Amino acid sequence: MSNAAASSTVLDARSEAGHVQTENGVLPDSWSARKLAELFSLKNGLAFSSAYFSQEGPIVLTPGNFRLEGGLYFDDRNTKRYSGPYPPEAVFHNGDLLIVMTDLTPDCNLLGKPAFVEMGEPVLHNQRIGKVILRRKDIEPRFLYYVLLSRLYLDRIKEMATGSTVRHTSNGSIYSVQVPLPSLPEQRAIAAALSDVDELIGALDKLIAKKRAIKLATMQQLLTGKTRLSGFSGEWKSTTLGELAEIQRGASPRPIESPIWYDTQSKIGWVRISDIANSDGRTLLATRDYLSPMGVAASRFIPTGTLIMSICATIGRPVVTGFDTCIHDGFVSFCNLRHVDQGFLFYTLKELEADLAAMGQTGSQANLNTDLVKGCEISLPSVDEQKAIAGMLSDMDTEIAALEQRRDKTKAIKQGMMQSLLTGRMRLVPGEADA
Repeated sequence: MSNAAASSTVLDARSEAGHVQTENGVLPDSWSARKLAELFSLKNGLAFSSAYFSQEGPIVLTPGNFRLEGGLYFDDRNTKRYSGPYPPEAVFHNGDLLIVMTDLTPDCNLLGKPAFVEMGEPVLHNQRIGKVILRRKDIEPRFLYYVLLSRLYLDRIKEMATGSTVRHTSNGSIYSVQVPLPSLPEQRAIAAALSDVDELIGALDKLIAKKRAIKLATMQQLLTGKTRLSGFSGEWKSTTLGELAEIQRGASPRPIESPIWYDTQSKIGWVRISDIANSDGRTLLATRDYLSPMGVAASRFIPTGTLIMSICATIGRPVVTGFDTCIHDGFVSFCNLRHVDQGFLFYTLKELEADLAAMGQTGSQANLNTDLVKGCEISLPSVDEQKAIAGMLSDMDTEIAALEQRRDKTKAIKQGMMQSLLTGRMRLVPGEADA
């Protein structure tokens, strides 16, 4: 962290002699409450013709390039380029602060969020993106960025949003929001402290991505026998999934919507596709629905610790149940394993996920026939080598999970810092704020 942030201590604003009551709550008397209209204006973008969208030319910024946590990102799916003519004023400059004015997310969690342009190539100012033009010299852009990420501002933008499926905000709505404003030196101190935390989160994200890439490469080498662990040798045996386990498809009580199948007090979960998406990727610890005795009888019961895999929608995604469950007919279970370690089989299925998905039959929803699962061929080393491979991969997963926990905890700390620092409830050392 920066020297200013590292040497800062936190003071309760209410413990100071002076404070003032505003619609934003109690503020230090050296702060003011200002409508955003006093701080900046917004310049609207241009409507670029879709006829010129291509794989070449400068990027045309869209709401889909904004991150929920603030900032921009670009990948193959959300990057649009423009090969047609455009005026020079349509090009952003690095350092420009932007606000997204249209939101396609289901819960309207993107609307009004900010980003800085920090690119090594031209980026064009598309419509429904507002460019911030500061009206005052005593505003630190990085401080304003964090204000535009605060709940104080975002909740008001969401309240005033128009539209149903696609939500919109306007210049007037944004201008009407009132926010607390400290002195320029204190703005800079707050922005520096929060930027330090963002740098830590960014560093953790990069480390997690690196660890995931290493794990993926390790899986590809170890699960195919291209690389052998020390102390192991010998030929691998070719077999099929059906020869290694009893593979059974789940069952769904009909009609699924009937309340007679469910019991909120039950400890027997019913695994649906959405539950897999909400798991940690290895162990399923909760389900949305829990079954009554009638529901259990009408489905397929599997005990705690069973390996299951989705064969519908998210085809090929394996997970181990962390409690007694029944499974939807969009899953198969792998029971009574023979000559295969469950951990090794789990990671083998993870490695085969894309291949299994490609085998799925299309229809109203992609699905994979159980017989295709049973006939899927894999290669096996000795059980001891299987356990050693699974253990190494599990250790890597544990390391990644610990880093993800640390990152998520840091994000939570940042939210608490923003809530306190941006409202003046907690202050940096007065000497730092007034420097």
